[in-house]
Amino acid sequence: MTVIMIVSGLFAMAALVATVLPFFLGRGGFLAAAGTINDPARLESMKAAIVARYVKEELVFGNGDLSQREWARRQEYLRHRYIDVARRLDFLRRAGAPLLIGFFLLLAASQVVTVREVQAATFMGQRHAIMLRGGVDQVWGHYVFTLQNDGKVAEEFTTPVMLPSGAIDVRPQEGVTPEEVVIGDGGQVAIRQKVEPGVHLVSFGFIVGSKAGNSKIEFVAPYPVQDLQILTAKGSGLKARGPGLVARRGSESPGVWEISAPVGVGEPLAFEVVGVAEGRQRLWIMGISVASLLIGLGGGLAWWGRPKRKEEFINEEALGS
Repeated sequence: MTVIMIVSGLFAMAALVATVLPFFLGRGGFLAAAGTINDPARLESMKAAIVARYVKEELVFGNGDLSQREWARRQEYLRHRYIDVARRLDFLRRAGAPLLIGFFLLLAASQVVTVREVQAATFMGQRHAIMLRGGVDQVWGHYVFTLQNDGKVAEEFTTPVMLPSGAIDVRPQEGVTPEEVVIGDGGQVAIRQKVEPGVHLVSFGFIVGSKAGNSKIEFVAPYPVQDLQILTAKGSGLKARGPGLVARRGSESPGVWEISAPVGVGEPLAFEVVGVAEGRQRLWIMGISVASLLIGLGGGLAWWGRPKRKEEFINEEALGS
């Protein structure tokens, strides 16, 4: 009996080792490859590959070798694929950047149109994007632009950043670190960083308060803005409106608005966001107003209907009789 137990234990141990061993050995095997599915380096390479595929497919569509329907199908697939990779990468890094950033950065990267300065290898891309998502009595925004270095070596580059006035909070996000953010003359926020060769996406997050479901956002352009898009997520209920904003016709989700004319240096760019979720502030104001009205009305009625008593001299003899 003892021998049988020992032999059974040895067989069980061998089976356990054979089952667990591939998780530790066998580099290049299926289990080893699956173990790297959440590797940040691999996810970054997947993001770059998806962007490259998006640009390639867009060129094919632009050359007329792809139908509108097929391009829309591939575009939707690449967007969802990018969102999935960005979600996993953000979770692993425990980053606060929202998911929509990666999705719209993909669009911005695929359509970069740049204006080169004379003898300048590094410059800011001409296309800009502002992504919006609603909170409770707040609008969370993300301003995205690109830095491009056409040279072969890294180059030091400094540029101001267009941020909304009156924002509750502003934070650097993708493509820039807090150490690279500097404050210039007059409190102008700028970035100073070493830009490697290639196209790099930079984003800043901001929060703007809202009242009665509306939020007013105003920028002052520190540089010329030739092309800017405002984007909101599908089903969010947010809409942008303002002078100089036009909705893109035939745009799929999310909603897209564009500026109708370029914005020059020092010119304002203001618009209003409607459809922001409201908290209980309005209900509290209405409740306090109604309660005050009822209390005042009740007090007035009580005072008006109080018993009227006149003091009279009472004859003690009459009382005795």
